[in-house]
Amino acid sequence: MLARLVCLLAVLSASGTAAASAAWVDDSIYVPIRASASPGGRILHRGIKSGTRIEFLGFEGDWAKIRYGDIEGYIGKQYLSQTPTAEILLERAQKASEAAKAEAAKLRTQLAELKGERDALAEQSSELKNSLNARSNELEQLQEVASDPIRLDQANRRLNEELSLLRSELDQVKGENVMLRNNNTSQQWITGVAILLLGLVAGIIMRSRSGRRRNSGWAN
Repeated sequence: MLARLVCLLAVLSASGTAAASAAWVDDSIYVPIRASASPGGRILHRGIKSGTRIEFLGFEGDWAKIRYGDIEGYIGKQYLSQTPTAEILLERAQKASEAAKAEAAKLRTQLAELKGERDALAEQSSELKNSLNARSNELEQLQEVASDPIRLDQANRRLNEELSLLRSELDQVKGENVMLRNNNTSQQWITGVAILLLGLVAGIIMRSRSGRRRNSGWAN
């Protein structure tokens, strides 16, 4: 019988332990505001929640004089704290964390934009460097030519000779064009005179034939 009782108690104890779980005591309390600094003072406000911001006016024994909105009264000084509650601090920390995350996201976006601008500027800088190098090479060539008067004079002479040859060829072409025009005009005159002469000869021949026919007709 005793053994059975011990076993039953062990089972009950095990079941009770298995059913237990963690829990927390709620630290939210409501403190009434009284008209005087005594437990029997008239209640001006049924209770302000812990963590509420109030205006502290001073201590009177174990009581603290406060102002909450338009109400001035007393609460036990054990309920008064110079720092916000843990709940308020946690809420502030969460808001600060969210603000920091938003700011970090904004900064990441700005950083990506700045990197894009940096890459574009680097590309433009490379193009400008290439253009500058090309201009520098051209300038060096010009300086090299300008620093050699003999080569510059020879180059000018060649250009003048080529220019003279081009002018001569142009004059020759102009003369040939004039001759061709004159030849064309002469040929036109010759052709016209030949046609006129042929017409006269044809007329004479036709008149002589008609005269012969008349004479033969009279003879018959």
